[in-house]
Amino acid sequence: MSDGAPAIIRVERLPGPALDAAAAFHAHWAQQVGNAAKNYEFVIVVLDPAPFDHADWRRAAARGLARAHADNCINIVAGLEGAALARMVEFLGRAPAITGQYLPLADSAPCESGSDGRLGDDDTDG
Repeated sequence: MSDGAPAIIRVERLPGPALDAAAAFHAHWAQQVGNAAKNYEFVIVVLDPAPFDHADWRRAAARGLARAHADNCINIVAGLEGAALARMVEFLGRAPAITGQYLPLADSAPCESGSDGRLGDDDTDG
């Protein structure tokens, strides 16, 4: 296995409906993760942010891929290109105890708790 940087698999846009996105991911991307796991200890799958109804299949995919490749650290991150994504990829690329996780980045898209994407936004002043 490679001792250097992690393998980063940037998944192209998936269909909008959660079931269609899950099917497309497993049909087209899961094998690429397995191929990367043959050569890299750390494999990070990067997905675009998605609505909350995608979280369950993404968590299940992260756990399933990690179990299928137990000698590797495989995680799924949802985020847009930027500093937060770069920091998370760098961290996961050297974190041997973290595997099978789905990690949506808070600054990537609006969250369900507020209209502007800020965590804890309760629309109050002050």
